[in-house]
Amino acid sequence: MNTSNTVHHELPPPADLVHDRPNYLNVAYGLKSWLLTKDHKRIAILYLISVTVFFALGSLFALLIRLELLTPEGDLMQPDTYNRVFTMHGVVMVFFFLIPAIPAVLGNFLVPLMIGAKDLAFPKLNLASWYVYNLGGIFTLWAIFSGGVDTGWTFYTPFSTNYSNSYVVATALASSSTASRRSSPGSTSSSRSTACGLRA
Repeated sequence: MNTSNTVHHELPPPADLVHDRPNYLNVAYGLKSWLLTKDHKRIAILYLISVTVFFALGSLFALLIRLELLTPEGDLMQPDTYNRVFTMHGVVMVFFFLIPAIPAVLGNFLVPLMIGAKDLAFPKLNLASWYVYNLGGIFTLWAIFSGGVDTGWTFYTPFSTNYSNSYVVATALASSSTASRRSSPGSTSSSRSTACGLRA
């Protein structure tokens, strides 16, 4: 019998040995290990959780807009409230979901693996960026609960500087946009433009 043609296959390691290998999920446990991590994969998961929360908030605003637009009359919201909900939907979805979703989540998780690096170049700065992102989200939530922003998510300057009666600065700081908060004396909701989908 010729044994040179026989192929020997290695058996996979037992399941209990596979689970004992340290990886980014089981290297440390507890909330502190996640909030102070420097592992790019854990930071990507933190971003994924934050982005998902903001997506849910933006979707809630979209649902309110759709419910308002079921009928031509303003059944659910007044025009000023609609303008604020429309603006906050755009701010949350663009600045806190669309822009950070791909680079923050997939970029953090996959790029070091794709280039063969152990981690990102500045892991502490990577974690600090997640905290700054959440701080911007807190500023935005403060602006929402303090009365909202009624300028449209683009913050076009004639409307946002002359006719706004809301917290443009807080939202602009949170979303890294440039706008200022000034109100024109005597401006009312009926004198506002209907540009960008806003109701007068």
